Amino acid sequence: MEYYKRTEVENKLHISNFISFHYFEYVKEFAGIGESHDFWEMVYIDYGNVKVVSDDREFLVSSGEGFLHAPNELHNILSAGDFASAFIISFDCDCAELSDIQSKILKFYGEESQIVKKLYAVGQTVFEEPYDIFSQQKLIPKSDMPYGGLQELKNLTEMLLLILIRNSSVKGDVREKYLSKDFANERMIVDKVIRIILSSIYKKTTLDNICSQLSFSKSYILKVFKKQMGCSVMEYYNQMKIKEAKRLISEEQYTYTQIARLLHFSSVHHFSSSFKQITNMTPSGYQKSVKNRSVI
Repeated sequence: MEYYKRTEVENKLHISNFISFHYFEYVKEFAGIGESHDFWEMVYIDYGNVKVVSDDREFLVSSGEGFLHAPNELHNILSAGDFASAFIISFDCDCAELSDIQSKILKFYGEESQIVKKLYAVGQTVFEEPYDIFSQQKLIPKSDMPYGGLQELKNLTEMLLLILIRNSSVKGDVREKYLSKDFANERMIVDKVIRIILSSIYKKTTLDNICSQLSFSKSYILKVFKKQMGCSVMEYYNQMKIKEAKRLISEEQYTYTQIARLLHFSSVHHFSSSFKQITNMTPSGYQKSVKNRSVI
């Protein structure tokens, strides 16, 4: 006698291959090379703003936003007039619903942005560097990649796409009902904190200063931000300062001491140690890498 009935899993979305895995830092004059290919390509803007070309349309895509290019779509990335960085991953995928999120600006909120961060971190354990070679034709898996590393990368990418498709299908009043009031409030708080942080990059500020500008308790703000973004408020603040420092270094207009002063680090030593802690490179090492690699 059969006591147990199995529930078949319907695979709505399946990634069969990865083609590229990139992280580019763009100088403010860059102009990419238009291309088209027979696979999907997802772009996530990690910092700054870029112009994304999709066939005959142009979109301004900003930090925390993404864009999905469909197979055989002519696409390009152009300068929006300043330093920017982007994570790009391409893949083969059979899913009709991907058409719901292609060729439009995608908003990456807490859950989605955390998956992207995890996606990039896992990819670094799976594929050999460098990740900024535009003409790369084949990914090289690491000989010491973690057990199931490629499958983890596939699962994370599929999860991200499923969430983006699901969110795109819920709109207007229905979306308001779908998103709980608490969840909507959390997103609002995180958005406000990020706006305050980005407006304070060239200021000396503290956690108390940031929290005082919101009508919520400090403990609640810290809890919500950590939950949504996967890091503390001040960790995010320092990350944004270092990303701005990378932009300033790439433009070669200021010394390290001047950059430390502009970004309100207590000393050039403090700046250098913070830079290395976040990027695993010294400021001078980063400057050499910018000169030596093919920055688009």
